[in-house]
Order: sequence, then structure tokens, then C-alpha cells
Amino acid sequence: MSTTEQPAPGIDREAAAAMMIGLVEVPSPQTELLEDEPKVKAFIREAVEPRLRSFGITDIRYDSMGNLAARAGEGRSERRMMLVTHAMNHPAATMPDPYVGKRIDGGEFGLPGEAVLGRGLCEQKADMAAMLLAVESLMKNGTPVAGELIFVCCTSGETGKHDALRNVIEELGLDADVGLIGGNSLQIRLGNRGRLDIFMRVKGEVCHSGSPHLGANAITGATAVMDAVLKQAKLPEAHPDLGACTMTFTHIRSFPDATHTVQGEVRLTLDRRLLPGEDPDAVFEEIAAVARNAGTATDPASGRSFEVEVEKGPFMYPSLVAEDSGIVTLLKRASRRVLGYEPETHFGKSAFDQGYLNHIGIETANYGPGEDAFAHTDRDMASIDRTRDGAAVIAAAIHDYLGSE
Repeated sequence: MSTTEQPAPGIDREAAAAMMIGLVEVPSPQTELLEDEPKVKAFIREAVEPRLRSFGITDIRYDSMGNLAARAGEGRSERRMMLVTHAMNHPAATMPDPYVGKRIDGGEFGLPGEAVLGRGLCEQKADMAAMLLAVESLMKNGTPVAGELIFVCCTSGETGKHDALRNVIEELGLDADVGLIGGNSLQIRLGNRGRLDIFMRVKGEVCHSGSPHLGANAITGATAVMDAVLKQAKLPEAHPDLGACTMTFTHIRSFPDATHTVQGEVRLTLDRRLLPGEDPDAVFEEIAAVARNAGTATDPASGRSFEVEVEKGPFMYPSLVAEDSGIVTLLKRASRRVLGYEPETHFGKSAFDQGYLNHIGIETANYGPGEDAFAHTDRDMASIDRTRDGAAVIAAAIHDYLGSE
């Protein structure tokens, strides 16, 4: 934790607290509409764009999904850095006063100094606040930006897929050398496994449970499919840093919802983690073949066959950058200069958009004041001091990379 009161011009505790509270006060919850949720799109238009314009940024565009991309810089250098933020937060759920932004003692929860309690801070909005504060500090203090700074705000954040970020990059023709996405407790995340969701539908034939020989029990077929997939689908060897690759059924539901009825359909969801070098399409095809083959089994009560449908669901690429990579070195150097210490590095468990950026050649790491420990809980909060300090480090990193030709 830094002991400085104002580690960068214009970035102090009160500025950090005000930014955090201001972002919390505009709800942007995940709903069944996902990226099409009007409140998420309104948050970008009402809480993000006006702030960027107030910093003096005028090159602001939207893609067809409602994602925002803003550009700043003089273009005297070919260097480009991309800051990626996310608008969508976990729903309010049972959290009291989720959109107030209450200042509390962070020490009670293991955080330095004061914290702000409010929905989205621990995952998206404290990180966004730090990045906005960093951009504001550079723009309002006239810091030269010889290269190009690209600020992206996606309509995603809780969807578990790259669709929003991919769309804004491809549709608006964005590119960069290095990228930054928010992180956890001002540590640098070097990597994480990816994830592929696979949806399976096992169809049988409905009948009365008193006469099972007249139908084909989809539960029996689903059991055969699950057993086959878990036993026959191959997993790669564990990664030395990211750990073991896993495969887990996470959802099961049968139909019709009626008593004394042989079930005619079972729907399954498989969570398959991905390691660097794995092709999501190849992984899907292998598992789908195993599932379909298992579906050729017949119902022991009737001898009737099953039908198995397999669909590729959302996926996120794995992510991995080296300890001595350009983006990690940049963040370490900025932190040493501004805060007097080098951030810890770690490997995360959850998949996010950094995997996509690294996949397309934008070297990206995670760093920011988010707090993974409070995700999706009623204690959704982040430290004001860490948000201030993170903003100062990000501002320094932008200056170091883009500030001279």
C-alpha cells in the first residue's frame, strides 16, 4: 500500500472515491438480455462517454453492439496501448442499497483505508475508475501522448464470452501493441485457463413411468452420455503455471416437469477448461463425437434409441504472458517509480477478455484495484487507496509507453 497522499497530479483519495461512487450510481446489471440490456448501454452513454469528453477526448465511436472506443494521442509514434473496461455488472440480487456507493472502513474486510461498497466495484467499476482517473490525469495535465491511447468500454462483463470485445475491435478496426484489463488487489495476473461451454440435449420418448417399456428414458441416455464424456474425452497434461485442465458437468435439467413420467429430454451443460495451445473448435468436435456415439445406446427397458444434439456454447481463450514481457515490465517499472514497490504476480482461475487480446497478438496483462474475493456477494467493494494508487500506476505506464516518440 502506498503512503503517498497524491501519487499523480489530480489523482487523490477524494477524486478516486468520487469516481467510484459516480460509476456505482448508474446501474448496469446483467439481465437475460445480456449485451442488449438497455441499462448497460445507457451506462456507457451516460457515465463513460461524458467523462471522456470532459477530459478533452473527442474521437469517440460506437459499434453496432453499443460498445465504445475512444482514441487520444498525437500520432507521432507508432506505439499503441489499449485499455479495456466492461460495463456489465452482476445483478443487484440480495445486496442492500447496491447503487448508493457507501464509504466504509475497509480494514474490517482486509482492505487498506476506506472502501466504497457498491455493486460492480470489486469486478468492473473500481478498475474502470482507475483507468478513467489515469486518462483524466494525463489529458488534463497536458502530458504529451506521442502514440495512440485507445480506451474501450464493452457491453459485456458477466457473459463469459468474447463477443463484445471481438465486435468492437473488428468492426472499428482497432489494434494495439499492448493492452490492459482490470485485475485484483493491484497484483499483475500473468495468465489463466480458458473455458468452453458445451450444450447437450438427449432426447428419448415420454411415457408413463408405470410402463417404461413404452418409452425411452432420456435420463438413462444422459447418464450414458455423461459417463462416456468423462471417461473417454481426452484432457491435456497439467500446465506448470495454470494447473490442471478440467471438465465438469455444471447443469442438468429434464423434461417434462411432471410426476410419474419417463422423461423425454435431458439438457446438459459441460464446462471444459482450456490450456494455451488448445483449439476450442477441435476440443468441441472431439467431445461432441464422444457424446453422439454414446447416444447410440438403447434404453434397457424398451430397446429404443436416443437422439443426441451437441452445440458449441460461449468460450474464452486461455491467456498467458511472460514475467519479462513488455506489458508486465511496463507495469512493474511504473509501480516502482510511483508507489515504491513492485507488484506481486499471480495466475488466476477465471477466464476473461485478456485471452482474446493475447490470441490476436495484443500483449495483455491484468492489473487494477478490483477484489476477486467479494465477487457476486453482498460485500461488493473496493479500496479507495488502491483505486487511487492503481490509477497513478496506470497513468505512469501510459506515459512511459506513449509519452515520447
